[in-house]
Amino acid sequence: MNIFKPTKGLSNKHLQSIFCSTGPRKLLEKRRAGELLASTEQHIITTPQGVKLLGYLSKSTRLTASKGLAIILHGWEGSADSLYVLSCGQKLLADGFDVFRLNFRDHGDTQSLNKDLFNSTRLEEVVESVKYLCRHFGGQHNLLCGFSLGGNFCLRVANLAKLEQIGLDQAIAICPLLDPTTTMDKLNAGFPVYERYFVKKWKRSLYKKLDHHQHFDYREQLNKLSTLDEMNEFFVLGYTDFKSTKDYFDAYSLLGDHLQQLAIPTTIIAASDDPMIPAKQLQELYPSQWLNIELQAKGGHCAFIKNWKLESWVSDRIVQLVNG
Repeated sequence: MNIFKPTKGLSNKHLQSIFCSTGPRKLLEKRRAGELLASTEQHIITTPQGVKLLGYLSKSTRLTASKGLAIILHGWEGSADSLYVLSCGQKLLADGFDVFRLNFRDHGDTQSLNKDLFNSTRLEEVVESVKYLCRHFGGQHNLLCGFSLGGNFCLRVANLAKLEQIGLDQAIAICPLLDPTTTMDKLNAGFPVYERYFVKKWKRSLYKKLDHHQHFDYREQLNKLSTLDEMNEFFVLGYTDFKSTKDYFDAYSLLGDHLQQLAIPTTIIAASDDPMIPAKQLQELYPSQWLNIELQAKGGHCAFIKNWKLESWVSDRIVQLVNG
C-alpha cells in the first residue's frame, strides 16, 4: 500500500484538516486546477422525481479517447468548487478522465433549485443523478469518488450500483462519514473550530434558502440557534419525517450490514488521526469482498497535504487506484 508521509511540520491533524479547505491553499489549488475550471460546462440534472442538481463537466482534451467518467461528491456544506474536489478533479482530468463535479441539493449556491431543504438521507436524488451521468457521459471506466459526507453518499450509491443498474465500475471514498451520531459528538466536544465552521456555513446556507422560498418561516428561530445540537434538533424534528435526531442519524449510518449489497470494487482511504471520523469504526463495516480499506496513520480529515506547496497526496493516490 502507498504510505502517506507528510513533510516536516505538517503532521498535526488539525493543521492538516484546516489547510484542506482554507488558508493559502485557496489560491494555490484554484491556480493548479486551471485546466479543469477553464473547460467547465454547467449542467442541471433533473431526476425522475423532479429534483434539480447542478454540476460541472470538464472533458479530457487528450488526443486519445477519454478513459471514462469520474464523478466527484463534496462534503457537507462544501461544493463542487471545494479545494479537495478541484485537486482530485484536476488530477483525474490530466490523467485522461472526463470529470463531473456534482453539487448536493442546497450546496454550491443552489438553494433556489428545489423547494425542500437538503438532508443527508436524500439518497434517491444522488443515485438518479449518478445513474444519469453514467448513461449520458460515461465511458470505458466510470468512477464515483466522494469526500466526508460525500464519501458516505459515495458508499451508499456504490452499494446500490448493481441493484439500480448504475453504470459504475469503481468507487473511492475519502474519510467517509461512518456513523453520524459519533461524528456529531466529536464536533460538539472536540476542537471548537470545527463546530463553529459548520454552524456558520450551515446557517449561511439556510438563510440563502429563505431568500428563494417564502414558505419557510424559520428565520427568527435560526437567529437564536448557536450549536450543531440545537440546529439538528430544530431542523430534523421540524423539516424531516424523523421523530428524533437519533433516528435521522441512524438512517444514513454505514455501520453494521448497510454495505452488504456492495458489488463493485470499492476503496476507503482514511486516517487514524482524523479528528471527526474514528478509525476504529472501520472495523464495524460489513466485511465485503468488494471493499478495500487503506488506513493511513496521518492525514487529518480529507486532507493528506504532502508538502508546503499544500498539494494533496490523496489526489495522486486516487489516480493510482483508478489505473490499477
